[in-house]
Amino acid sequence: MKFYIRLFVLFVFAAVLGACEKNEVGPSYKKIGTTTSTNAFITVSPVSTTEPTTGTNVTVTLRYVNIGSDPAKTLVLKLREGTTGEFTTIQSFDESGATTGAEHTRTVNYTVNQAAGTSLTFRLELTTQAEFPKLVNRAAFPVR
Repeated sequence: MKFYIRLFVLFVFAAVLGACEKNEVGPSYKKIGTTTSTNAFITVSPVSTTEPTTGTNVTVTLRYVNIGSDPAKTLVLKLREGTTGEFTTIQSFDESGATTGAEHTRTVNYTVNQAAGTSLTFRLELTTQAEFPKLVNRAAFPVR
């Protein structure tokens, strides 16, 4: 009787294995592009509990390291008013001739003309030889 039980279990096991379908190979990944690994920073001053106010100037400082393996093309300063919406270009710099292996700093004076309570977000957009630019946002702050 044990022989028949083993034979039956073996038959059921073979039937289960035969009924299983082989998984299809999942979709292969698609490389969309690359981005730069360059260090980039943006600072805005003065930003405090009382500044900036409408009609005052803020100094926006853009810094990046121009690495030789992925040299910079352009550096763009953008601004978004409010918490949603598009960024608009304030100023752009052609960095294609900048020295590689060095840190570069660009300074922009911006006059705040937005109403009190408006949230401002500045963005540094660094375009290099890679397909996608490096984006660095300065945390939003309100006009006082």
